[in-house]
Amino acid sequence: MGVLAMDGAAVQILKQTGACIGCDLSGADLRWANVSGAELAGAANLVNGKLRDSNLSGANLFGANLEGADLSGANLQGADLSWADLHGATLLGAVLDGAKTAGVIYCKTTMPDGSINNAGC
Repeated sequence: MGVLAMDGAAVQILKQTGACIGCDLSGADLRWANVSGAELAGAANLVNGKLRDSNLSGANLFGANLEGADLSGANLQGADLSWADLHGATLLGAVLDGAKTAGVIYCKTTMPDGSINNAGC
């Protein structure tokens, strides 16, 4: 699977360096991608990102905008999701063991067990 986003330069930066702080990766197709440990903090834009079954273990997503992102089956073990926006995101089957979730915005968010979390609406 290729990695596609609105900003092709941002995708190249992520692929080459494992970091893309504050980048526009909206709509990125990162299904099944191994981006473990990626540095994506600083309000990275991953709106409507396709992250199904991706490996984001240990990734820094502090303050990232993941609104509408599909994180179904994603490995988010040990990832920092603090202050991330998960409005309308899908986490069905995602692994969140050890993930930092302080301040996460949950609204119409499908949780790993299939329940809907509206705590931040």
